[in-house]
Amino acid sequence: MKKRGKVLRDPRTGPGLLMIEGRQYWFRLEGVWKSEVPPKPGLAVDVKFDNAGQILVITAVSESQLAEEQAERSVDTVKAAGVKILRKIAAKCGMPNLLRH
Repeated sequence: MKKRGKVLRDPRTGPGLLMIEGRQYWFRLEGVWKSEVPPKPGLAVDVKFDNAGQILVITAVSESQLAEEQAERSVDTVKAAGVKILRKIAAKCGMPNLLRH
């Protein structure tokens, strides 16, 4: 299972700490950190867990990936707002009247 989280504490000075879905997880670099980018507080990460909930792999999420995901969320928000406006117009004017014009 894969989840998104953030680094809270740098593991190079002791045990690292992640925040994932409101829960904190301790981690060490050895064996699980799979990115060239070093971990630092605030860094977004993808975390892969085994079936027992133990961390298998941690990878840093690139700034470009985060920007792409934010853009997708923005587009979805705008689409939803557009649909809501169209529904209000259809409710006021009636769908048959809208289709005639």
